Amino acid sequence: MSEQTLNLRRRLGAALILALVLIAVAGVWRAAGPARRTPTAPAGSAATPAPGPGADRGAPELVIGSLGGFEGWNPLLTERHPLQPLLFRSLVRYNDRMEVEPDLAVSWEVGDDGRTYTLHLTAATWQDGQPVTADDVVFSLTARLHPAADRMGASNLAALAGATEYLAELERLDREREAGRIDADAWEERAQAAYARWLAQGAVRAVDPRTVVVTFAEPYAPALELFTLPVVPAHAFASQAEALDPEHPFHTRAPVGSGPYRLESWVPGVEARLVARDDLPPAATPGYPVVVVRFFRDQDELDRAILDGEVDAGRLSPEAARQAVESGSPLRLVEFPDLGYTYVAYNLRDPVLADPAVRRAIDLAVDRQALVGELFGRYAEPLTSPALPGTWWAGPAPLPRHDPQAARDLLAAAGWRDVDGDGIRERDGRPLVIELLTHRENRYREQAAVMLADWLRQVGIAVEVRRLEWGELVAALREGRYQAALLGVGVGVDPDGYALWHSGGHLNFTGLHDAELDRLLEAGRRGGDRRATYRKVQERLVELQPALFLWQEIQVLAVRPEVAGPISGSPGGFLWNVAAWHPADAGDEPAVGAAGG
Repeated sequence: MSEQTLNLRRRLGAALILALVLIAVAGVWRAAGPARRTPTAPAGSAATPAPGPGADRGAPELVIGSLGGFEGWNPLLTERHPLQPLLFRSLVRYNDRMEVEPDLAVSWEVGDDGRTYTLHLTAATWQDGQPVTADDVVFSLTARLHPAADRMGASNLAALAGATEYLAELERLDREREAGRIDADAWEERAQAAYARWLAQGAVRAVDPRTVVVTFAEPYAPALELFTLPVVPAHAFASQAEALDPEHPFHTRAPVGSGPYRLESWVPGVEARLVARDDLPPAATPGYPVVVVRFFRDQDELDRAILDGEVDAGRLSPEAARQAVESGSPLRLVEFPDLGYTYVAYNLRDPVLADPAVRRAIDLAVDRQALVGELFGRYAEPLTSPALPGTWWAGPAPLPRHDPQAARDLLAAAGWRDVDGDGIRERDGRPLVIELLTHRENRYREQAAVMLADWLRQVGIAVEVRRLEWGELVAALREGRYQAALLGVGVGVDPDGYALWHSGGHLNFTGLHDAELDRLLEAGRRGGDRRATYRKVQERLVELQPALFLWQEIQVLAVRPEVAGPISGSPGGFLWNVAAWHPADAGDEPAVGAAGG
């Protein structure tokens, strides 16, 4: 799975500051060169700049392998990419225990009404020497709601005061433009006016250079998840619109961050070179003066580079992780559960899948244990609900049950019978045929679609698998042009599933409408005993079965023994604390075990 796919996955998620979920890999693929190769093109100009402080070519280098498809550095355009912690910081971040800890915000308070969050910033600077201020935070959050911003990502901020109404106004303008009632110029003028009115409400405002106040329309318990979004410098742009320009140098070659590294050079699809900032206090100085990121066009190439020692660290596929363990490789394997799941979303508006008996029969016909075992081995967990093992909010979930005969009996009782003997059931002259969409590039989902079709055929359900590009799949989901779709979604640490499962959720592709579930999801956002509330949410989703929940993956980072430090995964990725990594020396403890340690 590419880093770009992971990125979009998270934008699809509920609470989700998405993450949803996932963009198809774009750009020109280029084969990666030999390890530690210096790029031939600089980040900032046509001529290679003189090495800055900390960029001594003899300095220790950490070489990271990453999948291609990385299109730029601006976190307003590529949210949640695993490389972002190298350059950018957020108000808060998650550690490897899934706990929120201060980052740019050293402390915060929640108002008695649960709607107002006051955040106090630490003393920090951008790599150009300018101070990080409350104005930067205001700019970063409000730019994500600009009319030019990705609308799906903007919807993840709909809980801000006045944002729901503002986004609804944009949708009305979209419909008018699509219907030909207004032209592009009129749309732009009215959309900008709506945005200006929303900004004037002050949902995000700077009280002083170090204090930000964020106000939500209602009590909003998942707020801290929102505050993990990276912050960008307002002074780097003339306007929010300019900050969303994919051709702007900030995105393509000259990002300005407040993180531990600065970008020295980048050859898209080949290699990026980052050097440690020289203006940080000693305690914050990165252990590696130089980080080189080598991009690979697919997971097989990345696996080979990791196993052959061409890179120091990189994410392994489950197959390669098993190979490393079986071969006794000295690689250190670090595991962390993916905070998302793969599932089959049903279109409940479809007359076939609107039938609860069909959905229940599918649930019984699929052997999740066999599916996960064949595709991932021990590097995934089968799921029967959206409850993710290891999260504080996960309740006990029913064990996977594989009972093909019970599935056949259910279908027969619902009137689905194989009258003509062709192996496919019919009812009222309509064959029980389901078109299953999935997207290219993710081989696990493509293989899973074939396995699902085989199991369902055994109980009399025909499945026609159709593979789309990611953008095509998202369009089909948003427009309801599908029966069933196999995809992944990121849900983050917070359990808020409003976007996916509430009747008004902007990612409610299934068309699920359930008053009891809506009530629970609304209560969970307000606070109270959220653990109990979300366990009831999980139970209700198991009853309603708007989707077939399949698996949660376990991510694996492979690290060479020459790299030391507190290396661990977190919801922010494996590079969340990369500044603390350092070259191993004689005084270091050996890497934790061999492969699998």
